[in-house]
Amino acid sequence: MRRLAALLLMFAAHAGAAPAEDVLWFLPEFPPVFITGNALQGQGYGDGELRYLTGHLPQFHHRIIYATAPRLWHEMETRDGVCVISVAKLPEREKFALFSARPVYGATNEILVRTDHLGEFEAFLDGNGHIDLARLSADGHLRGGYSDGVTYGPAIDDFIRDPQRKTPLEVIAHMRAPLPLLDKGRLDFVFGYFMEMAYYRRTHDMAAAFTALPTTPEPVRQDSYVACSKGPLGSKIIAAIDTLLASDESMAEYVENLRGWYSPAEFEIAQKLARSTGH
Repeated sequence: MRRLAALLLMFAAHAGAAPAEDVLWFLPEFPPVFITGNALQGQGYGDGELRYLTGHLPQFHHRIIYATAPRLWHEMETRDGVCVISVAKLPEREKFALFSARPVYGATNEILVRTDHLGEFEAFLDGNGHIDLARLSADGHLRGGYSDGVTYGPAIDDFIRDPQRKTPLEVIAHMRAPLPLLDKGRLDFVFGYFMEMAYYRRTHDMAAAFTALPTTPEPVRQDSYVACSKGPLGSKIIAAIDTLLASDESMAEYVENLRGWYSPAEFEIAQKLARSTGH
């Protein structure tokens, strides 16, 4: 009789428990944050961050949807329970999205060049080994490339839009095309992240080695956050993420996914910031 009563109590408790609420993770295609369609599928650092969060938040039912960036922001603005990883916190997004309390250190765009052509850039280096964009802009013998529709931060964007610039630039329609053109020698430099260079070295058969050179003025760093829709469920998800990542130990584990994608110097800074609160 006691056993039957216990079973009935367990059944009643289970029947009364609320089902796990659905979290819709919208992931844009931007390797090496999220990687699909090749041998490295699922090995992006954003893929790893998502596995960490979903593995530590079993109170929610997690669903993954691959989508374009415009669609994910539209979905977040129009429905609750939509989240995304590794995005910038911008005023226009804060109107309809909530962001995690602790960000991940954001890498900055640099000038990517062929290592065997580094000598051609010595005239534009300042005392810190950074490319002086003003000097480069006054020279016309090197050809650069950038992706259409991409923002590289105020300093590089101003360089690209400068009507007085003498440096010829080729606009590339496809977001991932500049590096192969650099490898083939059709361009002397391109703008991009160290992580993009690392990704292409792993996924494409390229003949040349590349070097990433920082610029002066230094691009404004944009740290990355988790963002969720500004609704009851989105608020609940962000609160759970903030609780999880409040400790330095958890944040350091989360940031570990950047290893191998960020440059060694950037990864070291990201680790230090992850352990900066003392909690």
